Amino acid sequence: MKQNGINLFLALAVSSVAIFTSCKRSKSEDPAPTPVEEIKKKEVKQSDQTGSSAADDVLEDVNGFINNNVGGGSNKRTEAYNLPCGVVSVDSSTVGTTKTYKMKYGKESKCGYKRKSGLVTFQLINGTRFNEDSSKFKLTFTDYVVEVEATNDIVKLNGYLTSTNTTGGYIWESVTAGKTLSQQIRGSFDVTYSNGVTKNKKYFQTRTWASNNGWAGLSLTVNGDTLSDVSEIGRTLDGDYPYQTHILTPFTWSNCGTGFQGPYVLKVGKARLDAVVPVLSPTYFQIEAGYNNTGTIISPTPVGTCEANTYKITTVLGTTTITQYQLY
Repeated sequence: MKQNGINLFLALAVSSVAIFTSCKRSKSEDPAPTPVEEIKKKEVKQSDQTGSSAADDVLEDVNGFINNNVGGGSNKRTEAYNLPCGVVSVDSSTVGTTKTYKMKYGKESKCGYKRKSGLVTFQLINGTRFNEDSSKFKLTFTDYVVEVEATNDIVKLNGYLTSTNTTGGYIWESVTAGKTLSQQIRGSFDVTYSNGVTKNKKYFQTRTWASNNGWAGLSLTVNGDTLSDVSEIGRTLDGDYPYQTHILTPFTWSNCGTGFQGPYVLKVGKARLDAVVPVLSPTYFQIEAGYNNTGTIISPTPVGTCEANTYKITTVLGTTTITQYQLY
């Protein structure tokens, strides 16, 4: 399943650059949605979620390799597995009973507006097969770099994620066997930004795949699962303030097509990034998915259907509240 990025909080970049250095109210509290071209420019700017987006993309690449190559014997959705964008080779070596896969990225292959390089390794650290109940694999970033071609901004990751198969099975079995499959994600990794600053992030998530109608009914749901609903803990790029990201309503991508290729649409989800800023409380960003933007009208409430295409972003700085909308 290619969910077109599980980059849950990319829209937070809209106001994160100056959020902690200014409390001034925007001239327009409910501005018209930004044109697509301008949105793409905003997406490449570095923010607190740039590193998270990079990590999520790699986890998607590794899951794709595991489920469609390593465990793809019964997966008939494709005749042959193609390596993820940016991956130039996957090698493996075995020490004792532990097999380690080395996924090498190379800047020669451009992925959209990005170039990727570095090494990602992964291996089972519990269990003997990836599809076993309670099996766990560890993914390690070694100088994994994502470069934005238009700006030459880079983000570098070092650290790890672990994924525990809490239900057993491969992801594609949610379609072929009607299973509900879940992975518990944990991790700690350092993110180094273009300005040389390094921040540590910690992940606490559960990801669940299910289908009620073959490929057409496939969905992916993401929850935060520590301290009730926290999915990420770190410190802000601007100001170095501690934050927690809460998933208030699970984020769910659903297949809005008839085949495995989708498209997969983010129908529902709400998250809040709470930051601890001295003498400014409360301070948070809230992002809610599922709104529909026709270009002239934005739905007053989330539609929660395949017509969803817009985030509502609410920024609260003490007594100041700013509302914005951004297309997916």
